[in-house]
Formats: sequence, C-alpha cells, structure tokens
Amino acid sequence: MKISNWIVLTLMTSIPVWVGCDAPKAGGSKAGSTAHDHDHDHDHGNPKTAAKDDHAGHEHPEHGPNGGHIAHFESSPTTHFEWAHDEDKQTVTVYFEELVSGGNKIESVEVVVTSNGQEKKFKLEPLESAKIAGSIFQIKDQELLTLVGASGEDVKGVQARLVAKIDGKEEKLLLVDHHHSH
Repeated sequence: MKISNWIVLTLMTSIPVWVGCDAPKAGGSKAGSTAHDHDHDHDHGNPKTAAKDDHAGHEHPEHGPNGGHIAHFESSPTTHFEWAHDEDKQTVTVYFEELVSGGNKIESVEVVVTSNGQEKKFKLEPLESAKIAGSIFQIKDQELLTLVGASGEDVKGVQARLVAKIDGKEEKLLLVDHHHSH
C-alpha cells in the first residue's frame, strides 16, 4: 500500500473520532439529543414515514409549556399547538394560545371517536379562565379519556381525531398518546 493511500484511509476512519457523538446531523440537530428521544421510533427526514409521523421534518420539545403533547394539524405541519390529558381531573385540554395571539379565531373544537363503525363526538368548550380568550378548550369526560388512551393508527381499532374549525377551515389530527409514562 502506498503511503498516500494509507494516510487517506487513516484520515477517513479517524473523522468519526474527531467529530464525536455530538456532531450536528443534517438539519442541524445533534445526535444523542434528548429533544426528541422518546418511546417510539420515527425518521424525521424520510418522506415515506413523514405522512405517518406527527413530528416529521422538524424538531420541537417533547412536551409543551403545559405538560402536554406538541402537535400540528395534518394539513398544516408548521402550525403548532398543544393537547393534554389529565387522568386525575378527567380532562382533555387543547391549547391554541400561539394561534389566537397571532390573530386566528378558533371557532369550534371537538374530538370525533370512531370505533367498530360507530362515531361519537365530544365537544370541547372554551375555558373562561384562559389568559387569551378563546385560546384554550377543554372537556371533562372519563369515557373520552379512555378512548383517547386506546386511540391509534389502526383504522379497524379506536381512532380519536381532534377536529378544530379555525378561521372557517376545518383542521384535523389523529390523537395518539406516544408518551405513556406521564
């Protein structure tokens, strides 16, 4: 082996050691980052999995400022909001503070649950105690909590879909609780 080939080979195999585990990945995130390490797998840059992944193509904190799930509607991946469930209080709450403070009007919010060919609707009401009027919607219903906990992507199983009418446009999101440990 020529010495120049040996040097090139040594340099190529040494790059991972120089760069280390905290090197930025494509897109600017760090390997080993805990900002998105949670109990399910998904591939942020893969267009084949992007449609199934409610987090695809960008990063955000695992939990929102209210301890809920950061999400976006299926048709609007850049519009973020937060949804949370509280077993003790038997509530499902959706936080649209950023949208409403940006000038959007949330006209209605409901969770539509389908199971065994049946559909049931649960209407969330605006919280009067919200700092920004019309930005937080909530329902207290143990049955809904149970159904949201069972919700998944299997169309033959239980599916709980958040449906919000925002500025005259209907937006949807399948509610799936990937964080079973809180």
